[in-house]
Amino acid sequence: MDRFHEPVLIDEVISWMELREDGIYCDCTVGGGGHLLMMLEKTHNTRFIGIDQDPEALDFVRANLGSFKERVILYEGNFAHLDRIINELNIKGLDGILFDLGASFHQLTTPERGFSFNLDGRLLMQMSPETVPLYSKLRAANKEEIFYVLKNYGDVPDARTLAVAIFENRHKLNTTMDLRKLVEKRFSGRFLKKNLHRVFQAFRIWTNEELKNLKEGLIKAVHLLFPRRRMIVISYHSGEDRIVKNIFRDFEKQKILRRLNKKVIRPRIEEIHKNPAARSARMRVVEKCASC
Repeated sequence: MDRFHEPVLIDEVISWMELREDGIYCDCTVGGGGHLLMMLEKTHNTRFIGIDQDPEALDFVRANLGSFKERVILYEGNFAHLDRIINELNIKGLDGILFDLGASFHQLTTPERGFSFNLDGRLLMQMSPETVPLYSKLRAANKEEIFYVLKNYGDVPDARTLAVAIFENRHKLNTTMDLRKLVEKRFSGRFLKKNLHRVFQAFRIWTNEELKNLKEGLIKAVHLLFPRRRMIVISYHSGEDRIVKNIFRDFEKQKILRRLNKKVIRPRIEEIHKNPAARSARMRVVEKCASC
């Protein structure tokens, strides 16, 4: 695993986070540790908490911390439980919080994880070993639930027809290629790849309850952030970004947060050329109000 994940907007994260010596920061989606390692390199006494629900990610980061390991606590868990995690670590609050949402390069390119429509593997899509695998969720779902997932999490065209086909064949869907072949019967030509991406993304979000966890994690993060300190969220599709935008706006109306960027921050052309996966990234930055 020499390339676990390529962090996006790394210079922008460092610039906007305003890292302070002797502060405590939390990377809620540590992944391959790209953002975390860069923040460690830019500081001397700052401490960090790295959270991830994927034990393979934590193993990778742990093996690459080197001399920084004394300043880092790695925690296996979901950021939806951020309040409990911080309480268990006996920490009163945080000087900065980072969320880099979505799946990692490692997850998407490891066949055994079952995330990719290009690689054959069991239909799992589990970011955490504790998550119910996709093939089991499909077997327990009804047509309306499958339709809802395809329509609302993936904006899949003709979601109703595809949902019926998936429901009728749900006991035969054991691998990523089984699902891909079913999608290929409904879409063809130049729109096939785009719709495969939409279907697989929708089921990944559903399997891991990503949007529900995002709402819970963001709200808890706001309350854990010290006044005059910042939170950064990087999202990759409109559903995620809409949740982030709306939650930040609600807290801004309550005068708890203030948005520091009115328009989303996007990767520069040079970064997209180096890392095409960065093209859909959208970064939002908020600061906790002084009176909170």
